Amino acid sequence: MSSDNVQDYLNKGMYGANQTNPEERRKYLGSLRERIYLSMTIEQVISKNYLSTLKKEITAHPNHTLLLNGTIDMENLEAYIQLCNQLNCPFRMVSDENAKETSIGLIYVAKEAVNIEVIDVSKKQKPAEETITEKKVPEKKSFFKRFFS
Repeated sequence: MSSDNVQDYLNKGMYGANQTNPEERRKYLGSLRERIYLSMTIEQVISKNYLSTLKKEITAHPNHTLLLNGTIDMENLEAYIQLCNQLNCPFRMVSDENAKETSIGLIYVAKEAVNIEVIDVSKKQKPAEETITEKKVPEKKSFFKRFFS
């Protein structure tokens, strides 16, 4: 064996295998951006305002995994765990050093690349003001138009 191969073998044994995109993996709870269907920040997870959007995403793309940030209190994650059990969706708590350093609270991730352009839950779910359609007030006809039209 050459000395380079021996050194690579020793490094792999001491530090583990080399990872692709380590910064991206730290940010996305050990996963890659290209595999994510939906992401939520810790604040969005705690607010629980986006449960319906998560449910739509899980039903639209079944058989994938929900990764939860293990640094969040269990009482805040309980609704998401119940949703996973209800929809038979596997989930995993990520509580390593990377989970402490990221602002990501939850991601719905595939095992392979899916390359979804918009993964932020706040951009996928329209705010309540936009979903309410305004009633159009019929245009009032003038006095002359009512008689001569």
